[in-house]
Amino acid sequence: MCAFLGMGGLEVQQKLIEAGINISIIFITAHGDIPMTVKAMKSGAFEFLTKPFRHQEFLDAIQQALQRDQQSRRQRKRGRIAGKGTKA
Repeated sequence: MCAFLGMGGLEVQQKLIEAGINISIIFITAHGDIPMTVKAMKSGAFEFLTKPFRHQEFLDAIQQALQRDQQSRRQRKRGRIAGKGTKA
């Protein structure tokens, strides 16, 4: 059973943040408003698309989010490698 069943997107985003899961989130909604968009973006959403949207717009957002996640992983890896050479 899905732990997020019945939750809205903003609630799922908050649960992921609380769990320390740092991933790029792309919101898709037909009922979004400005306050919802602002809240999602301030909480770290990568993109907020409202229906209807162009398929290419969605594909571009996915590609950009994956690139950002890849860069973040590289930076974290470099930080861990640099930290191994120091003594506490």
